[in-house]
Amino acid sequence: MTDNSFAVFWVTGPPASGKSTLCAALSQKLDRAVHIPVDDVRTWVVSGLAESVPWTDETERQFQLAESAVCETARCYFEGGFHVLIDHCRNLPRVEHLIQERLANMPVIRICLMPDLQTNLHRSHTRTNKSFDPHMLDETIVWTNTHYREDTRPGWLVIDNSRLSVDETVSIILETLN
Repeated sequence: MTDNSFAVFWVTGPPASGKSTLCAALSQKLDRAVHIPVDDVRTWVVSGLAESVPWTDETERQFQLAESAVCETARCYFEGGFHVLIDHCRNLPRVEHLIQERLANMPVIRICLMPDLQTNLHRSHTRTNKSFDPHMLDETIVWTNTHYREDTRPGWLVIDNSRLSVDETVSIILETLN
């Protein structure tokens, strides 16, 4: 994508669905791009970070703070002439609310990665970029994988990337832009 029409790409999906990998690969195909993982912003909390397992009221509060910070950062970079790629594991109603409330009047491309459950669990179990036992996410992956499927909504590009390479997934996204 080489024209001056910049966009915000919001990529969601269950843990280990390939969001960060996709954002890294997609950003390489864009003229100017910034990748903002919400989890990275959450870890800016150096004392008192609420982990996502188990989920608590404080976890929710810290997620909402990080989401607000990401949206403000996204707006800043977008207005500065960058494509913005946000990756975040959050339910579609919450993400849609954030887009409507915080990114109004911006072109947002909504992407939900939905590998089948077995592929999703396998990816989680074999990844090496986490500092914890990835099996502790099994319950979360089963829940999110099921509920994301039940809550697909208009305007979202839902991609079953179970059998697709990262490059094939990027191609699907770029094809929808043309």
